[in-house]
Amino acid sequence: MKRLITLASLLALTTAPSVVFAGGYQWTNNTQTIHGAVVDSKEAAYDMGRVMLQDYQNKSSGQLRDEFTRKSEFVDRQSFSITDSKVTVDEFMESNGQVTYQPVVNVTYEYRMREPGRY
Repeated sequence: MKRLITLASLLALTTAPSVVFAGGYQWTNNTQTIHGAVVDSKEAAYDMGRVMLQDYQNKSSGQLRDEFTRKSEFVDRQSFSITDSKVTVDEFMESNGQVTYQPVVNVTYEYRMREPGRY
């Protein structure tokens, strides 16, 4: 019986700090697709996409949070980071027969979000 109480006490002491430090947050991953303006050349579309991508990569964690989540979500503002990104170009024909191009930036990011019901 004494060993059982000691074991239970030891277990309680070792698991309690991990629960406290976890803070009810969980990691969340998401991907956002951003479309640029329509331009006349494929090269211009790739250049615009590269600039758009650099703009996102230069944003702070807080700015990314403001860009990609709603204000009502409980998000750790300092946990945002871009984990992957790429630029593609969509090519399509306008009704007048002119071929145009549009940069498409895909940004994959992760952040810590408070679990529902844990405040």
